[in-house]
Amino acid sequence: MRLSTQIALSMIIAACMVGLLAGEAVRYFETSRLHKTLEERANLTISLLNGLMMEDIIIEDVPMIESSLREAVIRNPALEGITVYNESGERIAQYPEDFKPDENTWEFSQNVELEGEVFGKISVHWSTKQGEIQIQNNVAQARIYAAAALAVLTGLFLFLTYKLVLYPLSVVHSRMAATLSGDPWSDLKLPKLASKEFLSLSASVTTLDNILIERTEREEALQIARKNADAASKSKSEFLANMSHEIRTPMNGVIGMAELMLETDLDRDQRLYTETIAKSGAALLTIINDILDFSKIEAGKMTFEQAPFCLQRALEDIVTLVASKASQNNVEVSLRYDPELATVFVGDAGRVRQVVTNIIGNAVKFTQDGQVIVQARGVDVGNKTDLCISISDTGLGIPEDNLKTIFQEFEQVDGAANRKFEGTGLGLAISTRLVRMMGGRIEVESKVGEGSTFSIYLSLERSNTQLASVIDVEADLRGVSVLVVDDLEINRVILSEQLRNWGAIPTTADCALRALEILKEAAANNQMFDLIIVDFQMPDVDGFELARRIRQKQGMVGTPMILLSSVEQTAEVRTQKEFGFSEVLMKPARSVVLKSAIATALNLEKSDEKKKKPGAVDGKSVLEHLNGLRLLVAEDNKTNQLVVKTMLKKLQLDMEIAENGIVVRDKYTLYQPNVILMDMSMPKMDGLEATREIRRIEAELNIPRCPIIALTANAMKGDREQCLRAGMDDYLSKPIVKAKLISHLLKWYKKPAVKEALVASE
Repeated sequence: MRLSTQIALSMIIAACMVGLLAGEAVRYFETSRLHKTLEERANLTISLLNGLMMEDIIIEDVPMIESSLREAVIRNPALEGITVYNESGERIAQYPEDFKPDENTWEFSQNVELEGEVFGKISVHWSTKQGEIQIQNNVAQARIYAAAALAVLTGLFLFLTYKLVLYPLSVVHSRMAATLSGDPWSDLKLPKLASKEFLSLSASVTTLDNILIERTEREEALQIARKNADAASKSKSEFLANMSHEIRTPMNGVIGMAELMLETDLDRDQRLYTETIAKSGAALLTIINDILDFSKIEAGKMTFEQAPFCLQRALEDIVTLVASKASQNNVEVSLRYDPELATVFVGDAGRVRQVVTNIIGNAVKFTQDGQVIVQARGVDVGNKTDLCISISDTGLGIPEDNLKTIFQEFEQVDGAANRKFEGTGLGLAISTRLVRMMGGRIEVESKVGEGSTFSIYLSLERSNTQLASVIDVEADLRGVSVLVVDDLEINRVILSEQLRNWGAIPTTADCALRALEILKEAAANNQMFDLIIVDFQMPDVDGFELARRIRQKQGMVGTPMILLSSVEQTAEVRTQKEFGFSEVLMKPARSVVLKSAIATALNLEKSDEKKKKPGAVDGKSVLEHLNGLRLLVAEDNKTNQLVVKTMLKKLQLDMEIAENGIVVRDKYTLYQPNVILMDMSMPKMDGLEATREIRRIEAELNIPRCPIIALTANAMKGDREQCLRAGMDDYLSKPIVKAKLISHLLKWYKKPAVKEALVASE
C-alpha cells in the first residue's frame, strides 16, 4: 500500500475504535443514570404504599391491599407489577396476579417496618424498556457526533500529513529513483514548507548522486583499463614467447659452442675461459627460466605432470650437482634419506627438483663456511606420504623481520649487501608458489649468524613402479663390519643408516685418533673390520695420514678402504694407489654408487655381463646404431646450424640442412630422411605448417611416418602441446644439449627398409 492509504486506513480504524468506545461510555453512564432514577422512583413508590397500606399489611387485609396495588399500577404506566409479602415471606397480594418478570424488568424490594419491627416486604417491578430505547438513541447519537468530529480531524490530519510529509517524501523518493536509474531530476524540487529533515535527506540524495556519477566514471575507466590490461597481458605473453625464442636462439650457439670447445684440446687458460662462458651461459639461462616460470605462474598457466619418479635419486642428483660448487667455499653438503621412507612417488619430478634445487642453491650460496644438510622423511597416510624435505645450513641466517618478505618476488634479505650473490630474487617466490600449487607449503626458521632451516611439506602418492634408475646393486652386505671415520656427526649418522639398511654392521669414529684406538681394541680382541670408510677433510689428521698409519699396522695392509672427499682435486694430488684406497668418491656419494664401491672393494660384484642393464648402450654402440641415419635439420639460424653439425660430426650419418619450412617440405620427398629436426620459428613457412604439410604428403602417398622432433627456443606453456597437435613426435628445447640430442635420435631412429612407395612416387 501507499503510505497515504496506510495513514487513511489507520485513521478510519482509529475513528471506529474511538466511536465504539464513546458509545460504550455513553451507554455506561446512561444505564447508571437510569438505574439511579428507577431506584429513586421505586423507593418513593414503596414509601407511599407503606404509609397507605401499613395497617392493611399488618392485619393482612388482602382486598384493601390489592385495591391499593391496582391503583398504584394504573397511575404509573412504567410500573409493571407489585408484590406484597408478610413477615414470614409468604406472598399475600400481587397485581397483576399473572405478572411475570422478563429481561426488561427491574425489581426493587423494601421491608415494611414500624418502630424497628418488620411486618412484611413490598417488591416493585419496573419496566426498563423505554429507558433502554432512550439509552440506545443516546449511544447512536454519541457515535455519530464522534465519527463526524473524527472525520473532520482525519481529513485535516491527512491534508497536513500530505503537505508536510507525504509530498516531500515523494519528491525525495523520485529523486532517489532518478539517481539510481541515472535519469535527470533537476525539475524535482522540495516545497517551501519542507522540514529540515527532508532537506537533509535531499542533500544526502544529491551526495549519493555525485558518488554514483563518480563511480560510473571510475567503472568506465576500469573497463577501459581492463581492456588495456588484457591487451597488455596478451602482448606480454607474446613478448615473453618472442623473448624466449630470441634469447635462447643465440644462447644455443653460445652454450653449444662452449660445450663443443670443451671437447677439444685446450690449454689451461683456454679451458678456463671456455668453462667461464659455459657457466655464465647456464647462469643466464637459469635467470631466463625463472622469469618465464614466474610469468606462467602469474598468468595461471602452470601445469604439473603426474608420473612415477624416484625421490631419492632426484635428491642425490641435486646434492651431487651443488656439492662441487659448495666445496669451493669449504662447505660440505650432506643428504640423509630416511631408510624407512619409500623412494618412488607420483608427481612432477621436474618441479620438485626445481624447488629443492632453488632452496639448496640458496643455502650453499649464503653459507661461507660449514655445512648444508638435506634430510628427507615422511609419514604414510593411506596410499600417500606426507613428506618433509628440510634443508639446514650454517650460513648467514635471516633476520626475523625478513622471514616473510623473502618469499615475495624480487625480494632479497638485503639487496645492497647481496649484490655479491647472483640471482633474480625470484627463486623462493617461484618455489613457494609451485609448492602451494602442488598442495604443500614451505616453512622457514632462522637465526642471524647461526643459519637457516627451510622445510618443504608435500603430500605425494606412493608408487610401486620399478624404475630403471633405482635398480639396486646386487651385492649382499649382510654381516659386513665397517668402520666409518668422519668428524661430522650427521655424516656418521647418514652412513650408519645406509650400512644398517644394507645389512652391514657399522662402527663410527669422530676423528682419526679415535679410529686408531678402535682398530687397536679390535686387534686385541682378534677382530678385524671388513671395510674402512674414511673422510678426507678432518681436523688434526686428514684421511691420507690416517690411511698411512692404518697401513703401517700389522694385518691391516690389505684391509679395503674407501675415501670420501668433498675436495674435487683430491685424487689429482695424491693417487688412491699410494694409500691403498679401493675407491675415492666425491661427497655426498649416491647410495647406489657407494654400495657399488663397497661391493667392488669387497669383491662382491657380479660379472660385467650380469651387471650390464638390459638395453644399455656404450659409446661405441651409439656410433654404430646411428650409422646411416639420414637427418634433415630445419633451422634458419646459421649459428644453430653450425652447432648441430658440430655436435653430430663424429657420428657417421648423412645430414641435410633446410633454412625454412618450404625447403623442408621439398627436401622431404627428395631426401627421404629417417628423422627430422624441425625448428618451430622459420621464415616463409614455420615448423608447424611444414609438419602438417609433411603429414599430408605421407597420408596421400601412404608412406611410413617419419619421426619429427621439435627443435625450438620457445619455452612457454602450450608449445609442446602445439607441436604434438601439429603432428610432431617429440620436443627438444634450446639451448641444445649434445647428450639430449643424441638421446632423442637414439629414441626415434629405427634402421628402415627402403621406402619403395616414396621412390615409386618419384
